[in-house]
Amino acid sequence: MKKLLAYLSIACSVLAFSATANAVPMQWTVSETTFDDGGTVTGSFVYDADTNIYSNIRLKTTTGTVGTAADFRTQCTTAHCLASLPQLLFIASSNQANLSNVPLLDIEPSAPLTNTPGTVDLEFGMSFLCSNAACSGIGAGLRVAFSGKLTGILYVAPAAPTSVPTSSPLGLGLMGMLLTAAACIYRRRRSGY
Repeated sequence: MKKLLAYLSIACSVLAFSATANAVPMQWTVSETTFDDGGTVTGSFVYDADTNIYSNIRLKTTTGTVGTAADFRTQCTTAHCLASLPQLLFIASSNQANLSNVPLLDIEPSAPLTNTPGTVDLEFGMSFLCSNAACSGIGAGLRVAFSGKLTGILYVAPAAPTSVPTSSPLGLGLMGMLLTAAACIYRRRRSGY
């Protein structure tokens, strides 16, 4: 009976650990994406399909004959941008109150992004300056891309640096003096003085 209970508890433990597995967000890297003006898109972002949250956005466009280089670190979350889903819209500003003349990057994957590693082709992409505060219109610098890839790998967040406690020089000096005194007392007692 004891063996049966032991086996049951082990089985329950294994099931408990397997049931608590969580989906891991994916880091999606853009590659092979060139605009019609010769500029390119490179970089990556982290996307969690379970929560629909984008993070660690590090996308960059290069200058072409029409558009200029820009760094994209923020997802566009204006009402117009959110209504444009499933397009992935990124902006070159964290201020979303007024996006006039702010560069916008539109990436359109051929399939929804998931939390599964793999490659998704890009159907379309474009970059331009927003024509108004809500970025509901296309301004100057319009350029398009008709191919490219998004490659997803499991994202492992970098470990936070941990502080290592150390003693101050004064504390080390005092500890050294105490150890020296303890060693002298020990030697005296051992010698019989």
